[in-house]
Amino acid sequence: MTTENRGGASMPRPESPTVRRIMLGIRLRALRTRAGVAADDAAHHIARTDSTISRMETGQSSVPARVLERLVDLYGATPEETAQLTELAKAARQRGWWQRYGEVLHPGFELYLGLEAEATEMHAYISEWVPGLLQTPEYARAIMAVEPRRPSDEEIQGRVEARLARQAILDGDDPLQYWVVLNEAVLRRVVGSPQVMAEQLQALATKARKRNVKIQVLPFSSGAHPAVSGPFTLVTIDLGESAVAEYAYVENRAGALLMDKTAEIDIHRLTFDALRADALSPEKSTALIERAAAELA
Repeated sequence: MTTENRGGASMPRPESPTVRRIMLGIRLRALRTRAGVAADDAAHHIARTDSTISRMETGQSSVPARVLERLVDLYGATPEETAQLTELAKAARQRGWWQRYGEVLHPGFELYLGLEAEATEMHAYISEWVPGLLQTPEYARAIMAVEPRRPSDEEIQGRVEARLARQAILDGDDPLQYWVVLNEAVLRRVVGSPQVMAEQLQALATKARKRNVKIQVLPFSSGAHPAVSGPFTLVTIDLGESAVAEYAYVENRAGALLMDKTAEIDIHRLTFDALRADALSPEKSTALIERAAAELA
């Protein structure tokens, strides 16, 4: 995870338990650094491994109450700091809205949903399918029905409901700023049926007109491009107090990878910048989407 300070007014701190866990990890790392305690010494003190300390400090795992007590004692935290960390830890253990769908979600996806729920900005390159945040219910069902191990109808319904619930972050008073580059194949691959696909493309064109949504299409005519290895999503979260956290997320059939190192973020951001430069403008992209929909009518 990369964090940085930005000038300007302080933003309200997000309420997502995932983001609270990230904030807790950032503060624990700061305390450990201030105390001059090495990660392996901290791990030994709580009878855990170095990787456990790393996962707690990057917000990828929770911090049990007893472990937190031993760490703040080791780091020499003040009573005020201890009280703040204890409250953060309690908030981090709360359930997010997405956890009600835990039984039907892919393993490991809940962490990403927690980040997505509080994201300020997201930039994505999508090569095959309309991204989940922009899918219609029927398109989503058609996608899920072709998984190698087809879910039951009940599982598909649960996943569709979760997917639609995710889309709420594109609306409201402070919506997500979403910028996506779609490979032209996304428009040309007929999913479900011509009617399902036409309705999806029409919905996509409508979403593209929202102030907080920017859609560009990377045409086949652009040739080779720097994202031939596959799709990815960049997630930026405003943590409050002029700090942000950034992640790069990549998934495939075998699982998902959430990257948080500066070098990993930078290479994905450079790739996205190159893609949007090669893609059609948002206006031309919307026109192409509408033409593709009309061809299916």
